[in-house]
Amino acid sequence: MAEDNQHRKRKQGKLIAICSAKGGIGRTLVSVNLAVALSKKNLKVCLVDGDLQFGDVSLALDLQSSFTIQDVAEDMEGMDDHALVNYLSQHTSGVHVLPAPERPEYAELVTSEILKRVLKLLLKQHDYVVVDTAIGLQEQTIDVLELADEVIMLTNLEMTTLKNSKLMIETLEQLELREKVQLIINQYNIDSLINIDDATKMLGERRAISIANNPKIAIHSINVGIPFVIGQGKSDLSKAIFKMAESLISTKEFALEKRKKRSILKNVFGH
Repeated sequence: MAEDNQHRKRKQGKLIAICSAKGGIGRTLVSVNLAVALSKKNLKVCLVDGDLQFGDVSLALDLQSSFTIQDVAEDMEGMDDHALVNYLSQHTSGVHVLPAPERPEYAELVTSEILKRVLKLLLKQHDYVVVDTAIGLQEQTIDVLELADEVIMLTNLEMTTLKNSKLMIETLEQLELREKVQLIINQYNIDSLINIDDATKMLGERRAISIANNPKIAIHSINVGIPFVIGQGKSDLSKAIFKMAESLISTKEFALEKRKKRSILKNVFGH
C-alpha cells in the first residue's frame, strides 16, 4: 500500500479502469473509443486489454499486434518503461495498445504482480492508461481498480444487470474503492421500463451519465474495427464519449492546479 501511495505521488499519467458486472454491456467499445477520444486531445494514451482470457481490444481496433502482454510477462526481468514501449502496438489514431494473450490458457502467465508493474511502467510514458478489465471482480481486476485514479463502471437498464451492478458496487464499497466509481448507464433507451432515476436510486448513486443505445453504429464499429469516434464522429455515441474524455481531462487539470497551489503555499509559509 505504501508503495502504491509513493507511486501515486510521482507518476505522470492517470489510470482509467473500465469495468462491469456483466458482459455484453459495451465495456470494450467504450474503452476503445474513450482511448481514441483522449488521444484526439493531443495526449499520449495507452490502451491495455485487461481481459486476459477473452480480450477483444485488438479486434475492435482491427489491429494485428506483434506482441501481447504475455510476451511482456515472459521478458519481465529487467524490464523498464523505455523497454516496455517496444512491446506496444500503435493504432492509426496514435493510441498505443497492449493486447491480451492470444489464447485463454496464457492468461495465467500474467500474474497480479506483473500486471501492476506493467501498468506502473506505462504510466511513466503516457498521460492516460485506459484498461478494459475482465467481467466482474477477478483478482487482476481488483488490482487494477485499486491502482486506478478513476473507475468507470458500466451498467444498463436490464434488471439482471442492475442486480449484479448493485452487488458489485457494494463489494467496491467494502474494498473502500467506491469513491473512485463513475456510473455510466450504457445502451440507454427512453422506452425502457426502468428509467435512469429509478436505476440510479436502486444502485445507491446520486447521479449517472447515460450513453444512448445505437446498436447499428456500435455493431458496425466492432465488425469493421473502426472506433465510432473516428468513423461516426458526430453521432450521439461519439458526443457522449468525447464529453466523458473532456470530464476526465478537466478533473485531472483541476487536481494538478490544486496541487500546484498547495506547493506554492508550502513554499511561502513553510508548512
